[in-house]
Parts: sequence; C-alpha cells; structure tokens
Amino acid sequence: MLRSLFGKGKKKGASSPTSQDDNIRAAKVGDVVSISGLRLEYDDVYFFVEKINRYSSETETWYEALCVDGDNQVWIDWTGGYDLTVTATDDPDPVGLGSIGTTEEELIQLDEEHSIDNFIEIEGDKYYYRNSAEVTFYQDSRGQGEGFYNWDLVHEDGEHVLSVSKWEGKPFEATFSEVISPDRIVLYKGDRGDAGKGRK
Repeated sequence: MLRSLFGKGKKKGASSPTSQDDNIRAAKVGDVVSISGLRLEYDDVYFFVEKINRYSSETETWYEALCVDGDNQVWIDWTGGYDLTVTATDDPDPVGLGSIGTTEEELIQLDEEHSIDNFIEIEGDKYYYRNSAEVTFYQDSRGQGEGFYNWDLVHEDGEHVLSVSKWEGKPFEATFSEVISPDRIVLYKGDRGDAGKGRK
C-alpha cells in the first residue's frame, strides 16, 4: 500500500556495528539498523530488529519492523515492489476518528469515490486520499494472516502519511508516520533469530 501512496497504485548503543549490509529490504530479526532524519536524538542510536511483519493487498506487499533500543522503539515500514518507499514512526499508538476530525461515513465516501483529489483536513493540514483496500496482516510474516480494511492518505507536503485501519470487531484506528529516504537507514547483519510477535 505504501507504493501506491506516491503515485504507483513509517538510547545510544554501547558500540557501533561494523558489518554493513544491504538496504532495509534485507532486514532480518536480530539485525541492527541506524536511522537518521526521524528524530535528532535517534541519529546516533543503533536499534535491534525485534519483529518483522508482512502485509499484502490485491496489488502489493509491504513489511514493518519493530526496532528497539532500550525504551526507544521505532516502527519502519517499506515496500516490497520495484520502487523502495520507507516510512517510520516512534509513536505507533492509534487514535480514533474523532481525533482526526472524520467519520466512518466520510471514509466510506473516500473509498467509493477513490479520487486522489479528496482529502481529510486535520487542524488546517490536508491529507490527500491515495488508496483504500482489503489487507491481510501476517504476524512474523507467517501463518494464514488476518484481514482488515485500510485507508492511506498523504499530507500535502508529501512527507507525512496517515493510515486508517478497521479490524473486525474493533473501532477505527488512525496512525501517523513520516516518509524517510531509504539512504537514511543503514542495516547491519546481527544475530539473526526467530521473530517475536507483531503488533496489530
């Protein structure tokens, strides 16, 4: 879904890792990443990749990694297609529709009209509709997966993303993330182990 957003359809370590690997697409649980440009205080921090989950819709696949250093946590999402798009957030806790000033009816209208001219306005900022679709979530990139419906919108500055999800039996949830240039993330091979349990 991330690829469709942009025209095609997220405590200082004791020592620095030494073996640089590929970009974020090569990440495995147990690897280490550094990320710059998200928060100044994270620029010299090395995060361990603790969990990797997979998402898929009818047209694309993307991944999310939980990256941890002490009490610091960053979620990084990236696309699985030809073009690499990366978003990151250190505040994954969702908010309700009331907090973003929209309603279920407005989301349904966005979905039905499927127009990138439509937007949601939040405190004077416009988030333009990019896509909405049924998505399957695979915790730890395994198993049969669990479905939900998702809307993706992009801030008018092109640097921030709003995602709204609806899981069966749960209220709508909205989360915000920032677009990160892939070259701002450096991946190092670590002690690759088994995945933990992903977020939902």
